[in-house]
Amino acid sequence: MIKYGALYLLFAIVFVGAILVVDRIHNNHLLTQTKDSLHLNNDKERAEFASEIVHKYILEPDQSLPVTEGDLFPYLYGYADLNNNGRDEVFILMQTEEYCTEKGCQGFLFSHVQKKLAQWQNIYQPILVADESHNGWRDILVADDNKMYRLKYNAGHYLTDVSKAPEFNNHQQALVAVGLALDSQYYRNGGSNLALNYSQPIFDCQQCFLFSFNRYEESDKNYYLAVNTDDKTVMPYP
Repeated sequence: MIKYGALYLLFAIVFVGAILVVDRIHNNHLLTQTKDSLHLNNDKERAEFASEIVHKYILEPDQSLPVTEGDLFPYLYGYADLNNNGRDEVFILMQTEEYCTEKGCQGFLFSHVQKKLAQWQNIYQPILVADESHNGWRDILVADDNKMYRLKYNAGHYLTDVSKAPEFNNHQQALVAVGLALDSQYYRNGGSNLALNYSQPIFDCQQCFLFSFNRYEESDKNYYLAVNTDDKTVMPYP
C-alpha cells in the first residue's frame, strides 16, 4: 500500500510531465554519462566488442576518441536480443561533439556479427527495449525533440526517421514508479529531492525507471534507485 498520499500525488504530477517531456537540459546529453553507467554490461568481452565496432565502423580511419574529463565516456552501449534468435544486438550512442548537436547524438544498431542494422540522428537517453514487437523484432523506444518515440521494425529494417515514428507515453508506469520509489525503504530512510534520471542503461526495459535522490544528512551526495514497475522492485543503483 502506497503511503504518504499527498506527497505521492505531488510527485506524480511532476514526474508524469517529466516522463512525457524528456529534459535534455537536465542531463546535458553531450558527454554526461560516466563509466559507472556501464555496469549493466560490465562483461569484458562485451566492452571489447562494442569498442571494436566503434573503432572499425563508426570512427573515421584517421579519427580517435577524444580524451574526456571527469571519467566521462565518449560512447555508451547496451545489448539486447531484439529478434529472439539467441544472439544479442548492440546499440551504441556516441557522446562526443563530432557526433552530437544541441538536439541529440548519433545512435547505431549493430548485429552480433558487427553488421550495421540502423543509424539515427539527434537522439538521446533514455533508449529502451519496448514490450511490443513488430515483424519479429522488439520495438525500440528513444528520446528525441523532448518526446519519446516508438521505433518499429518493418520491411527489413527499423524506422530511422524518428520524426515519422509514433509517440510513446507511459503515464501509468510513471505514476507507479514514483509511488514505488517514494514508498521504498531506501527513500523513506531520510531521502529527499527525488528526481528522474535519464542516464539509465542503454536498452533498459520499458518498465524501468532510474531516480536520483539525496539524504538529509548528505545533501551534496547523489544516490540512485532503479525501479521496475512490472515486478514492483526498487533497488539501489548501480
